[in-house]
Amino acid sequence: MDTGMKQIDWLAKPALGASLVAAIWGFNIVVMKIALNDMDPLLFTAARFLLLTMVLVPFVKISTAQLKLLLPIALVMGLGHFYVLAVGISIVPGVIASVCFLLGAPFSTLLSYLFLNERITPVQTWAIVIATIGAILPTLLLGQNDLQWGVFLVILSTFMWAVGNIQIRKLKQLSVLSIQFWIAIITAPLCFVAYLVRADSTPILPQFTISIILCLVYVVLCSSILSYSLWYGLIHRHGMSRVAGFVLLQPLFTLTFGYLILGESLTLWQLIGSSITLG
Repeated sequence: MDTGMKQIDWLAKPALGASLVAAIWGFNIVVMKIALNDMDPLLFTAARFLLLTMVLVPFVKISTAQLKLLLPIALVMGLGHFYVLAVGISIVPGVIASVCFLLGAPFSTLLSYLFLNERITPVQTWAIVIATIGAILPTLLLGQNDLQWGVFLVILSTFMWAVGNIQIRKLKQLSVLSIQFWIAIITAPLCFVAYLVRADSTPILPQFTISIILCLVYVVLCSSILSYSLWYGLIHRHGMSRVAGFVLLQPLFTLTFGYLILGESLTLWQLIGSSITLG
């Protein structure tokens, strides 16, 4: 029956789809912070990718020929981004992590210029420098050693996210779900084995509370599958430079959800730094 309503094409206009992605990712940081308060980052990363693998198996055509292409991406995104991000979020408040994520757009713009021959103007170059200073300087000057280490890890994970986007941009022949599947199936066992061989690892089952299970379900279904399917589709259709700027919306969502759910807030200097980066 024709209801007269048009189906929304989330990939047609980058602003629409990328804004939804930013909202999902913004809430995802708060969800991860809740889970990582009670679960080891290695175990959390292993669990999220094990669940993601189980969900995606029925929907992907597995070919070992893809392994050679996707192994570097799996290491960059699975370990370099997702695991390092989990460690960083376990150290710093989600709202501070959100400020570091502001560097995602300038990192992506810079790497697109270096490796994809996408245009970058002198204004964008200065914007990258100013954004970097605004994101990291307040915390590095005023924060404690643990906080500074956590900020460094989140910034590193953000840079690796940008590197992974460049790698994926070059693989238009592979589906988003196939990319996600290989990232998951490679990362999960690596993190799980690393957790088991670590001397101070705590028992596994007690860490899987109802709250953490719900967090894992959101991270897998909403962040890993829904948002990244939209994101990679937008990158392939519109190019990295056109959609990267919308990543700047993510910290705004994280700040809002972090304040409402976790009671987190930024210091005056951190607010000033984030304002400089957004500007």
